[in-house]
Amino acid sequence: DFPLDSHMQTSTTADVENCRVCGSRAAGTHFGVYSCRACAAFFRRAMSSKNKFECFIGCPDSQDCKKCRLDRCIAAGMIPTVNLRSKITNIEEGDTSVPAVLSTHPEIILLHRLMANYKDFTRERLALEREMLNRTNELTLSPLQLLPPDEAQIFPVYIGKFDALNRIWRGAAERSIEFLTNCFEEMHSLQDQPKFTVVQNLIFVLYFSEGYYRAVRTYKERPMETFFTSFATIFEYSKYTEFFEGSEMANSSAPVIQKLSELNVQCRDLVVPILDRLALTEIEFVASLVIALLSTCSETNCLELSTIGDNYKRQVFQELHVLYRDEFKLDNYATRLGELMTLTNALQMCSSACLSEIQFLDFFEVFDEKSFASMISRRSEIKEEPMF
Repeated sequence: DFPLDSHMQTSTTADVENCRVCGSRAAGTHFGVYSCRACAAFFRRAMSSKNKFECFIGCPDSQDCKKCRLDRCIAAGMIPTVNLRSKITNIEEGDTSVPAVLSTHPEIILLHRLMANYKDFTRERLALEREMLNRTNELTLSPLQLLPPDEAQIFPVYIGKFDALNRIWRGAAERSIEFLTNCFEEMHSLQDQPKFTVVQNLIFVLYFSEGYYRAVRTYKERPMETFFTSFATIFEYSKYTEFFEGSEMANSSAPVIQKLSELNVQCRDLVVPILDRLALTEIEFVASLVIALLSTCSETNCLELSTIGDNYKRQVFQELHVLYRDEFKLDNYATRLGELMTLTNALQMCSSACLSEIQFLDFFEVFDEKSFASMISRRSEIKEEPMF
């Protein structure tokens, strides 16, 4: 079963006494969060400043990186006070550029909490994956490497293999509970079964959304040729059969490989042209990813999950309107919002189709019962419908 136990623990008394941002001893509530004076002072300065913080090249989430520290403040739930927002408005009066710190908008709270927590989740998963890849020699370097302008960190990219990807995504799933509970308060009180359902669908949504998004962004001239199976592994569509070579976790016969290859190509043909046309900002990407996840929650047989999904989707949509109108200054954003919804629907369809296919193959024991592919596809309550 899914190893949830170590990730479901509620906050202890010791946790409450520590700063939610840095972990040092807290000194009361600042900006709505139990925090230390140093983090509160930093957040106040960051919100009042017109400087745009950026991560250092190769930033390992250093304590010295102001951008990462600000992300942690927002992820912890810090919100500017009314007086502080008023000061920021006065400072930027007459400035027609887009504000450097979008989180100061009083009506954009959830989106920035989602983005800040997603960045933390991304950094943690990348660090874990690189550590795992450094300990093995089973993968070979890909001839297609990252381009410096497209990644904050430059690291080797390998040719993905099924068994290695099982370990990488198992690690991501085990760390996903913290990400989800930081984003959605209701995750704390969910029972194991609905909580597993959310994690299950998060993994499939992440797999497709990140895989295509990073392929389009990194290999702009040939986005249809590759797919990122994780942060540091890819496969080329023309060499898909190599993905299962030497696998001990999958009985990958030719018909199975052919079926999965066709599914990947169909999903690519649906999603990549939309991504290529939209050229999403990071916050739009996170919004589309989350809406796709929440849509799967809304379509479960669990009333509690359906209610949670509907409520958060409504809030994300409301904040997207504010983002386009007030922050991006778009006079007519209906077309872009419509295309974003088309992308979200495509991601949801691909994720559901892949989950259904993996469940079908697992029923016929294509995957080892101890593999992550078998484990993550079990006990679904999603009302899947065939995509093609």
